[in-house]
Amino acid sequence: MRTIKHIFISAALLTGFASCDLNEFPKDSISPDTFFHTESELELYTNQFYLMEPTAVNLYDEPSNLIVDGLSQSDVVVGLTRTVPSSGGGWSWSYLRYINYYLQNSHRCEDATARKRYDGVAYFWRAYFYFEKLKRFGEVPWYDQVLASDQDELLAKPRDSRDVIINHIIEDCDKAAENLPASSSIYKVSRYAALALKSRACLFEGTFRKYHAGHTFNKNNLPYEAILQECVNASLDIMNDKKYSIYSTGKNPYYSLFTSENAIAQEVILARCYGGNFAHAVDAYALMPSKGMAGYTKALVFSYLMQDGSRFTDREGWATMPFTEETKERDPRLAQTVLTQNAQYVDGTEGTFNFANTVTGYPMLKYISGPNYINASTIDVPIYRMAEVYLNYAEAKAELGTLTQDDLDHSVNLIRDRVGMPHLNKSAANADPDPFLTSELYGYKNVDNGPNKGVILEIRRERRIELVMESFRWERSIEMVSEGIRFSDLCRWREGQLLAQPFYGPYVPGEGRYDMDGNGKIDFVVYLDRRIPAPGVTPLKINQDIFLSEGETGYILAHGQLMRAFNEDRDYLYPVPSNERTLTKGMITQNTGWDDGLDF
Repeated sequence: MRTIKHIFISAALLTGFASCDLNEFPKDSISPDTFFHTESELELYTNQFYLMEPTAVNLYDEPSNLIVDGLSQSDVVVGLTRTVPSSGGGWSWSYLRYINYYLQNSHRCEDATARKRYDGVAYFWRAYFYFEKLKRFGEVPWYDQVLASDQDELLAKPRDSRDVIINHIIEDCDKAAENLPASSSIYKVSRYAALALKSRACLFEGTFRKYHAGHTFNKNNLPYEAILQECVNASLDIMNDKKYSIYSTGKNPYYSLFTSENAIAQEVILARCYGGNFAHAVDAYALMPSKGMAGYTKALVFSYLMQDGSRFTDREGWATMPFTEETKERDPRLAQTVLTQNAQYVDGTEGTFNFANTVTGYPMLKYISGPNYINASTIDVPIYRMAEVYLNYAEAKAELGTLTQDDLDHSVNLIRDRVGMPHLNKSAANADPDPFLTSELYGYKNVDNGPNKGVILEIRRERRIELVMESFRWERSIEMVSEGIRFSDLCRWREGQLLAQPFYGPYVPGEGRYDMDGNGKIDFVVYLDRRIPAPGVTPLKINQDIFLSEGETGYILAHGQLMRAFNEDRDYLYPVPSNERTLTKGMITQNTGWDDGLDF
């Protein structure tokens, strides 16, 4: 039996102040006079910071145009229903208080080596904490000390600028990278995890500034070049050390990477551990209708290239190809992400199409081990991996205008090599940008129109298909809230309008019986008026049980009854809870476009 790599004794130890906020000191549990003196005490205290890690819970319900569930929709996607909460909403500071409390007292340990290491852990998680706040709220107050209840001026301080926050994030990442060991357990933060966090954070902030320049959230045109260069430098530090590479072993290495019982250390830099009594229900989400009927959208499926590197969306008749045709001879990652023909799960069972399990008609395969793992999966969850670092590096250089073919060959093309895809050629991509990737329904209308437009679009394609469903949301919605890589990408590129587009599934030419996975068995039956019999399959009535984009024909339409909207002048940031604004007497301002009914 595997051992659990994180020791959460500290969580139990600290339950006495688990609800503390910035202005509260621990009561009865830990005193600086009796704690923080030994390496084991430093480790015990900092173990609680790992509770901030994303989990496998609700992996399918991040706001995204690539995956959708059938039970509920994010308030971001259904933008017309969004309101300002009175409390919660991600505006919680408890973990920051724990981190600063540690940094304020770790000097009591005389073991300099131990102190350096665990200080590095604290710096990593403070950077992590503030990066999530920056993405969600933009400007927030910066605190690097534990506040007492009588420090009214500091408790009610206004928000600090994006410059202050990102510079502190970079500084903390650098401190963490300096203090943390290069060699560490895959389940513990290391020098490389700190650099990966820095790479992700700087790519986000740099491109956010670039694409929001002159608009609501960057009217002052804050510079972005130096921050993107920090992304390049952090990524290059990891790349040059050659500790990590792309996992390419076996017949289906991409699928194997996300169904491995133990995270694959060749590529994964940091992972959340599962095992023993710690299991999750990822398989149930894909295989049990009651868990959400999650499915991918056509926006994802259309994005995969053909196996020979040509564009699927250049083929004649591409828009109306049936499921069995559109999934043939594509980038192998398609058949290792979406359940297609002749799929087999890790547990040895055959993957079969069942429309009852997917609201879109594109069933999930990524992370899915099979029916024997329903509600009992112990596969580890990657948090940072080398493929993302490569993509961050290439994108940052492309946006800076410094990308070379050699850069692509040492980043994106290593990812393509995993599945035998032809290499991305910078000159060819820039000479003929893919019109699909700038189309109204599926593309990026705000992409840089300069000489690197084509290659930027292709790098975004790689991110879309390589990183789908990664960086999960948090189950502790009060303490830590995140929306996943894809939503962050759409926000930083100023492409939120994609969340308001229809969620399409496979093309259905009309009523009839369909063999969706090509195994010779009828999987899917739709009818207009007269029920069509099919043994073992429940027929679906068009415009009642199932909706198609053109009425009696067209794409399967998920949540077609929901009105969706994305407010470009509001929805890239979340609102500050009204209670927090009241408590600070308006010193904490509200984000643009949100009405909380307060007059300050």
